[in-house]
Amino acid sequence: MMVQPMEDYNFLNNRNQAIENYIQRVTELTQLKQTIPTNEELLKIASELGISDGEIAIAQKQSQAHFLRAQGYYSLNHWEDAIAELEEALAFNPSHLPMLHLLINAYIGRWKDKHNRQDEIQARLRIKQCLEIQPDDQESLKLLAKLDQSIRNYQYRFWSLGAITVLFCGSIIGFFISDNLSLNLFNKNDQILQNLQQELNLEIDTLRKEQTLLYNESLEQLRNQQRINNDLENRIIELQNQIKNLEQKNQELLNKINQNQSSENPFNQIPESEINE
Repeated sequence: MMVQPMEDYNFLNNRNQAIENYIQRVTELTQLKQTIPTNEELLKIASELGISDGEIAIAQKQSQAHFLRAQGYYSLNHWEDAIAELEEALAFNPSHLPMLHLLINAYIGRWKDKHNRQDEIQARLRIKQCLEIQPDDQESLKLLAKLDQSIRNYQYRFWSLGAITVLFCGSIIGFFISDNLSLNLFNKNDQILQNLQQELNLEIDTLRKEQTLLYNESLEQLRNQQRINNDLENRIIELQNQIKNLEQKNQELLNKINQNQSSENPFNQIPESEINE
């Protein structure tokens, strides 16, 4: 009597594992290609994992529950939990723009807390995917501007702190120099100056390295933005060419229709002299 429940448990456990593997495969494919997976790719992954169409349909309904939980986590600034829920939700609805928008916001929120470069990269990747789904998606463009502004604000605060640190060190050096000169303690003054000079040099080297790192990151951001702009321009040109071709085909079709109507009109087949009689 206990065999059947155990078999059912094992079956459900295997199904849940297959769904988790599916979510992982779709997430990895999305990050590897940096584009939204096609329906053919999703069906191929499901087939390889032995997931039926019915199970996919059930999982797609469950993705809405993941989305609702993610909204709750996001409202509490629980970025990791929100991101995890949204990754699972998007595995079965990869083109769902509201889910993508919330995921981008979660990545930006976590970046503001930890300033992790990977969060910035993921946010830009998801923004690009939104624009591939809908090229005129204004919300994605607003999120891109929000991310860029947050980065600029952080860089400004960092550079300001570095300048204040340098000025503070300079003030300390000036204080010790004036104090030691007034007491004529030249030997002690030299040692203090040397120590302070070493500390100042270390601080300056550290600031230079951090400034170089920020410069490189800013340069990379500009390059990424340029690539996104180029992609958008190419897409717009492609759409314009498609519209032009459709208009040309439409005009050709109208010409053919007019020719057919002219040939089928009996009055066009009677000579003009007979009509006058």
